[in-house]
Amino acid sequence: MSRSTMRVMKRLITTAPWLMSVVGWLITSSVSAQSTMVKVTDLAGREVQVSSRVERIILGESRYIPALAILDKEQPLKRIVGMLADFKQTDPGSYQQYRSKFPEIENIPQVGHASADSFSVERVLSLKADVAIFGLGGHGPTSRNAELIEQLERAGVAVIFVDFRQNPLVNTVKSIELLGKVLGREKRANEYVEFYQEQLARVENRLAKIRAGGALKAPSVFLHSRVGLQDLCCETMVHGMMASFVDASQGENVARDIVPGAAGVMNLEYLLTNQPDIYIATAVGSSQGSKERAASGDENQPLYIVLGAGVDEVMAKASFEDALKDAGVMELNAIKSRKAYAVWHHFYNTPLNVVAVQVFAKWMYPNEFADMEPKQTMQTLFDRFQPVPLNGTYWVSL
Repeated sequence: MSRSTMRVMKRLITTAPWLMSVVGWLITSSVSAQSTMVKVTDLAGREVQVSSRVERIILGESRYIPALAILDKEQPLKRIVGMLADFKQTDPGSYQQYRSKFPEIENIPQVGHASADSFSVERVLSLKADVAIFGLGGHGPTSRNAELIEQLERAGVAVIFVDFRQNPLVNTVKSIELLGKVLGREKRANEYVEFYQEQLARVENRLAKIRAGGALKAPSVFLHSRVGLQDLCCETMVHGMMASFVDASQGENVARDIVPGAAGVMNLEYLLTNQPDIYIATAVGSSQGSKERAASGDENQPLYIVLGAGVDEVMAKASFEDALKDAGVMELNAIKSRKAYAVWHHFYNTPLNVVAVQVFAKWMYPNEFADMEPKQTMQTLFDRFQPVPLNGTYWVSL
């Protein structure tokens, strides 16, 4: 810096002391702005800078609302300014529970229907969101939608990825911890994680003893996904999603060496030739859908197994038996011997999934897990971490 420049600066400071105040304010503001950003690593392994005061959230799947409710039981919808419509469409029973408690859910703008293709970037940008929460896989945008992510981040919307689907029993804890940090609810997240890990350990520790004893043979399991949704028999899951619960409860998934990828279709003739010990169906039906089918009198509508919020056990069992007859699987020995079970399909994409692991363990090893009470685990999860009551049937046996 030249001597003449230094003389000018000295004169300015001497004759205009307010300038120092302005400079100080600019420096302080800059430091303050930097200090309000939090660096997190999301479930896609991306380092993301997020404001420490997130006030406006976009949900890439509205089925993440129960996950947000874990962190803010009193006002789970407060920060949501836009979402896809999948919660209402795919799990109407749970949606109605939330709607009864929080009628304002109906006023949250939709930014798409139930697919990544329907996601509207323009709509999101008009809502001035701070953060968009997406899943590694699922109905909404995923980590594969690079152009969409770039558009949002260029406009100042931080994008973070969670996962309750691809690797649920590992990533559920990581996802809740991530959301707790992003939303400033770390204490609440830690409370949930502690309970979750305790409940998962109850299964893992007992299974370790069973394996150490070496006396029991792992039962073979056929997981029949979304019964009634397709005429083609039989859709199944092999890796991730509900298949993770078969693995965690030490069952042998009969599709593992037959079906490539995460999910696919098993041939019924193969199942009849290679009979599984246990049959587990997943239920995509709701009490609302069941009533609509009955009212229409249209017998061409698919028969779904009905489970979830608002479903009583009588309705659940009746729908299970009817759907099995319609699915053409009645010749399976597991069904004839009443080793046939149905489970709420949406366990695969919710932080309530640890309950399904306990349920599966009881089905696999009924004697060894006779004293385990998954219903109590579910009740505690709702009492402590959900704003709506537990009111429904989420699994059933023949």
